[in-house]
Amino acid sequence: MINYRILADSLEYYESLGYNRIEVPWMVTESIDSITRPTEIEPLHLPVKNKNLIASGEQGFLYLNLKQYINQGKYVTLTPCFRTESYDFTHSKTFMKTELIVIAPDKEKENQILNSVLHDALNFFKKIVGNKYEGLIEIRKIDDISYDIDINVDGEMIELGSYGIRSYKYMRWIYGTGCAEPRLTRIIKTLDQIK
Repeated sequence: MINYRILADSLEYYESLGYNRIEVPWMVTESIDSITRPTEIEPLHLPVKNKNLIASGEQGFLYLNLKQYINQGKYVTLTPCFRTESYDFTHSKTFMKTELIVIAPDKEKENQILNSVLHDALNFFKKIVGNKYEGLIEIRKIDDISYDIDINVDGEMIELGSYGIRSYKYMRWIYGTGCAEPRLTRIIKTLDQIK
């Protein structure tokens, strides 16, 4: 079950850190969708509007940026995410996610900004899971420009969110998961049952 209170708390938390809350479209053109969609994944096409459903708020941000509706800055949004993944403990075909985007003014500061976004999210997750599980959360480096925040659930590391720097043509941005539901609630319930 999606915990909308946690999602609302995530929006308030990130806004308090200076992220500007905006609404982004939930449908984007194929050209926008394909920027972040892996090539092996089929798009979720809507023939009525000739657009695709977004897989994350990141695609909505990109749409607004390409249309020049948003400029440099720190942003947060809450959207549904539509996927073609198999359903399991941490994956759903539809879910809700608070997404973070920073359109950075200076390429030289990107790693510093990414580090800041990572720690903003890490502190949010620690706040939500509370003191008894705080020590189970860690940042995992994937490569020089991408990271995951994972939590140890009974010996298995489960991703809470992904973070990194992306570029496309003339655009560069930092992305990150603010909060994904019902994933976070499922993880907390499982930890409570284990303890």
